[in-house]
Amino acid sequence: MSNFKKIYDFDEVVNRRNNNSDKWTAYSKEVLPMWIADMDFQAADEIIEGLTAMSQKGVYGYGKARPDRLLEAVIYRLQRLYGWTVSKESIVLLPSLVTGFNVAANVALRRNQNANYLFHTPAYPPFFAIENNIGMKGIGVPLKETVDGHRLHYDIDFDLMESMVTADSEILMLCNPQNPSGRIFTKEELLAIEAFASKHSLIVLSDEIHAELNWDRPHIPYATLSEDAKNRAITLISASKTFNLPGLSGGFAIIENAELRQEYEKAMMGFVPRMNVYAIKGSELAFDYGDEWLAQLKPYLMGNRDYLVDELSKIEGLKFVKPEATFLLWLDFGDTALGADAYKQLLKAGLALNNGSAFGVSGNYVRLNFGAPRVYLEKAIKLIYSALSAAS
Repeated sequence: MSNFKKIYDFDEVVNRRNNNSDKWTAYSKEVLPMWIADMDFQAADEIIEGLTAMSQKGVYGYGKARPDRLLEAVIYRLQRLYGWTVSKESIVLLPSLVTGFNVAANVALRRNQNANYLFHTPAYPPFFAIENNIGMKGIGVPLKETVDGHRLHYDIDFDLMESMVTADSEILMLCNPQNPSGRIFTKEELLAIEAFASKHSLIVLSDEIHAELNWDRPHIPYATLSEDAKNRAITLISASKTFNLPGLSGGFAIIENAELRQEYEKAMMGFVPRMNVYAIKGSELAFDYGDEWLAQLKPYLMGNRDYLVDELSKIEGLKFVKPEATFLLWLDFGDTALGADAYKQLLKAGLALNNGSAFGVSGNYVRLNFGAPRVYLEKAIKLIYSALSAAS
């Protein structure tokens, strides 16, 4: 591994059209893709060097089901970041976090064939897909949206949650930091969730994949709130978003309740493959050596966020979040010329974003990925103006 401190150039434009990139090949070459949640930055040098060295050995056999070095890296990182001490036995390796959602739903259905799950909307699209994948009813509970000038803000509506929970509710699918709103839930909000989950005897599946990309406040893992929270929690984490390794896949379920963990592992048997060797090595390298890269990335992403906030504030009628975490920006074009046709009109102008309808809301909402060189953001602003002009 390199011993010198490299200054990373996040303004560098990397051609991703020739490596089977979903983001860059889903649309024509005339379209700027700022949709799917991966970043357009090269990974840390140590990760590149480590994966290259592994590839050059030329043997691609099975990886260990439970690689000790990786488990130790996860334990050390959770302790260092959050003061959260977990055992090796508490860590379940997964091929992806979306797999982890569906395994949890399988656990619930094994307990109760009429089980349902609650989740907050707008929501990460795979939360909706659980219903079709597993045959378990999903109950989307809208977050409370407030508007202050150009700014959107989202809060949990606990009264609405109480009105929608049922006797067959088994899981609360929590996304923290929340995707697409970028909210980091406060300790007070998490304690209220804990009280709700305890009252209704719910498992809390907490998707914390964006936890290290936090801007405005510290992240608090749900499982660290109390003994009760720990016993109810399935916490999902990964190196993939933080260190831009989603193509390697892989992640971890932290389940400290031994009985719940046994149920979870049983629900995986015969269906869920091992984490692949590149995900194992990439995650290990990221946790061991990626912090300098991350320390340089975070202010760049914050600069991207603040650039977009400044520029978008100039557009009359446009509303958007200023995310507290993630590299995702949630926009509402409902009071602009684009209206409910925002996604299609922006795509026609040459800008591909995520359609709000995939997140369970109307088409005037879109999600923009700002994990990219600044030049792409500058072009995106121009394309937004072009779309607005064409629709006026």
